[in-house]
Amino acid sequence: MKQIILLGDSIRMQYQPVVGEKLADIAEVSGPDENCRWSGYTLNSLRFWLPQLPSPDLVQWNCGLWDMGDDYQEGRHFYPPDLYEETCSRICRILRKVTGKPDLPIVIATTTPTLHEDHEDIRQYNDILRKVAAAENAAVNDLYSVVSPNRAEMIGEDHIHLTPFGIEAVAEQTATVLRAALG
Repeated sequence: MKQIILLGDSIRMQYQPVVGEKLADIAEVSGPDENCRWSGYTLNSLRFWLPQLPSPDLVQWNCGLWDMGDDYQEGRHFYPPDLYEETCSRICRILRKVTGKPDLPIVIATTTPTLHEDHEDIRQYNDILRKVAAAENAAVNDLYSVVSPNRAEMIGEDHIHLTPFGIEAVAEQTATVLRAALG
């Protein structure tokens, strides 16, 4: 059995079990029990999570909504775009370094939309993820495009987390992309 690790925030935690079911014929899917929060938290926590998880054949990760949040009402992103890009690049490099697999396949999932009208920040940060993916030879799982056309049905009352319909759609997309990435 192949080993797939999923890293990401609470959205990942929602769809991870369903992805595991969809890929049960070819892979075991695991990830940290905790929310991976923002990119800096993920980068720092790799040292703790990876030794506790199976040696991966593939890793998919996403950080975004926490990074672009304005948690302290200072009128700026928690992780500004330049720091976000640098940190996301480091996540790819450190994943390969720490696992001892310089050719480890990595998939970067784009950040899902919210029910809020303005998605300029999400699109900007997803563009950064695409740039990092190209530079780090990683594939992209475009979850934004899966959820965006049907936001009203796929995003719950809290305006951020997925509904059961959204979880199923995102899990199906993720399973398809990961199956292809495993070859």
